[in-house]
Amino acid sequence: MSFSAKPPGSRAAQLRLFKVGLRYLLSHPLQTLLMILGIALGVAVVVSVDVANAGAEKAFQLSTEAVNGRSTHSISGGPTGVPEEVYVQLRTSGLALPMAPLVSQTISSPQILGQSLTLLGVDPFAEAPFRSYFGAIGQTASPNFAALLTQPGALLISEAIRDQQQLQIGYPFTLEINGQPTDAFIVGIIHPQDELSARGLENVVLGDIASVQELSGRLGVLDRIDLILPAEGQAEIIEQIQQQLPQGLALASVEGRNQVTEQMTRAFRTNLTALSLLALLVGLFLIYNTMTFSIVQRRSSFGTLRALGVTSQEIFRMVIAEALLIGALGSALGLGLGLLLGRGAVELVSQTINDLFFTLTVRDASISSLSLIKGLALGLVATVLAALVPAREAALSPARRVLSRAHVESLSRQLVNLAGLAGLLLIVVSSLALVLLDLGLNASFGATFGVVIGFALLAPWLTMQMMPLASRVLQPIFGAVGRLAPREVANSASRTSVAMAALMVAVAVTIGVSLMVSSFRQSVVLWLDQILRHDIYVSVTGASLGQPIVSIDQQLIETFRGWDEIEELYLLRNVEVDSPYGPITISANDNPNDGSEVEFLAVEGSPAQAWQAVKEGAVLISEPLANRLGLGLEDELTLTSLQGELSFPIVGIFRDYTSSSGIVSMWLDIYRKNWGDTAVTAFSAKAVADTELDQLVQALYLEADPIQDLTIRRTRDLREASLTVFDRTFTITGALQIITTGVAFVGVLSSMLSLQIEKQRQLGILKAIGMSARQLWGMVLLETGLIGLMAGLLAMPTGYAVALILVRIINVRSFGWSMNLFLESGPFLQALLISILAALLAGIYPAYRINKRAASNAMR
Repeated sequence: MSFSAKPPGSRAAQLRLFKVGLRYLLSHPLQTLLMILGIALGVAVVVSVDVANAGAEKAFQLSTEAVNGRSTHSISGGPTGVPEEVYVQLRTSGLALPMAPLVSQTISSPQILGQSLTLLGVDPFAEAPFRSYFGAIGQTASPNFAALLTQPGALLISEAIRDQQQLQIGYPFTLEINGQPTDAFIVGIIHPQDELSARGLENVVLGDIASVQELSGRLGVLDRIDLILPAEGQAEIIEQIQQQLPQGLALASVEGRNQVTEQMTRAFRTNLTALSLLALLVGLFLIYNTMTFSIVQRRSSFGTLRALGVTSQEIFRMVIAEALLIGALGSALGLGLGLLLGRGAVELVSQTINDLFFTLTVRDASISSLSLIKGLALGLVATVLAALVPAREAALSPARRVLSRAHVESLSRQLVNLAGLAGLLLIVVSSLALVLLDLGLNASFGATFGVVIGFALLAPWLTMQMMPLASRVLQPIFGAVGRLAPREVANSASRTSVAMAALMVAVAVTIGVSLMVSSFRQSVVLWLDQILRHDIYVSVTGASLGQPIVSIDQQLIETFRGWDEIEELYLLRNVEVDSPYGPITISANDNPNDGSEVEFLAVEGSPAQAWQAVKEGAVLISEPLANRLGLGLEDELTLTSLQGELSFPIVGIFRDYTSSSGIVSMWLDIYRKNWGDTAVTAFSAKAVADTELDQLVQALYLEADPIQDLTIRRTRDLREASLTVFDRTFTITGALQIITTGVAFVGVLSSMLSLQIEKQRQLGILKAIGMSARQLWGMVLLETGLIGLMAGLLAMPTGYAVALILVRIINVRSFGWSMNLFLESGPFLQALLISILAALLAGIYPAYRINKRAASNAMR
């Protein structure tokens, strides 16, 4: 006798089986909802991070395109710029190449608070091959086009700036350039030819190159000359151009320069993606757990179907079809939730990039079809993978054994033993790969996931070994309930092990990331204490906290140097110069004690000897730069100066957290000699003993205010500002941790609810023979509490291993800087409490539900 009049395996028979599975899902709405919710949260986290990363990446591309246009190469002259005469010489040399001069500067405006702007000075008559949007100027403001070329301070603003601030043609426009207010006025609005160009121009202000040179005080100097070189014969053209360039000017590929900048944020985005995938991994545990329960709950139905002639392949396909349906619904819900979360994630990611790397304006979440397709595919694939083992179990078990609950648990215990062995091997192999192999960042994250999954596979086996001991400990305290609860946890391995593993993974990652963040913070605190030895630090308002590059007025420096309240004043020049490796930041100072105010990781001789060598022409490099370029103490660093390429011996590698791309520390006089640049971007001061610092700061502000807008901080204020930026950087990391723990909580809730529904006949018998409602509550909560306790305890060594990997391996390969791992009890205790609390909360509803049922109904 067959299940269907149609032959087994026919489309009609398979459709009937699918309807059977669909009826089961509809008749168990809570269980189905939990599965959908688990995959939805996992997909939502992945999509939101992907949307935020895509938005930041697109904004970076549009920003660089707005400045670079279609140029392939550019001529730059380092901190002193390119003399205008070089452009004239190239124009008249007979080179039939598109070329355009450019002056670019980051500015702000009191009319547009909280937003950095890019001021571009261009030659409108040379721009057409480079930046096509500029060709619309004549159409945009033809009556005032002559004013743009002839009137000082005439500017064009983007449509975005006009719409946000309700500015119109003819309006005055106040700019803050180098900390000094400058008056300009609007003569036109840029109308880009497409939406992408409009996004790239959101924070751009355009002006004629002569007008911008005057506004910025850089008369006769260009930032760079853009070129478009043909692919054919490019090497010969490059050689011909280089022969005409004065010493100190460099011709470089625009693509290479952009890649250096983009690499700074790639590791940050990769870290976020890995953490988001972890949420999906925890969701996969949840789906596996719930799908397995649905198989066991329907074991009698499957046995009946097998007895009626349904093949194992048909049952397998039925279960996979159910999983696909669940995955599709969960993924669709996750896409919508991910887009909502993505809007908040965009702000957090862009803020971190602004704090740590470079100014970037990201206004909207960049929703690409690729992000949506990836999120949908991940959700479907994760669900099907989670359902493969339960589907195979349902399909391959003979009918008479499918009907046996004991067989299921016996098989589960065997699988737990095998999983424990596999987990141990995975931990060993992944750990050896991390330690012995020079893995890339993605491969390192893969090995880290291997360690985490290995501990997850090992956790159920360790739990089963601990439950007999727990029974002996709890029986004297809770009586029969204390004896039964641990047994039920061990005897229900098919239900409890996966939920416990999912919770353990979420809690372990919480411990690992918390330890990493706290260790990082403590390392930064110690580093700040090491480098902040003076009383007051001064830079131009709006400059980057870690690497100020805007120049301070020389008149103010000389004025402050002569104050009676200031004992010593040390100058700092932060500037980006060209090199064969791409742009490199130099931090040059005249502090004679700087060698004792940095933490050396490697040094030739003593710190004092190394700093003396720096005064004579050597350099120190930061740890990220040494790791990025593969340089050590025996090497030399080549930089492009006014005299051409110069090589500097490296005498020390120091710890630094201001830049993941790295910096070079140099003696100020050596820098000025080779680059001819006397600008100062910041200075520190030691006050005379017993000077009231608050009063000194106020006096400095009053002196500087008529000349330049400066930011003057005491050591304590600068330290607090630095730590505020640090804490803001990890806000999104904490948010992802909370969501991951939430997914694990749903998994435990699903597991305990499923377990109590499955055991309702057994619990009904216990109620019938006299077990009180209080004892039933106690047994259920004790079971969930044990799951939470074991998950929390096993998460401690797992979390420590994750923290060790993040601190010693991932951070070094991601950002180039190392730190010490500081162990604190707080993250461990907090994670244990969260684990137990999440498990207990997950047990409340199942306990309430089973206590509401009459014993006779439960037994029936």
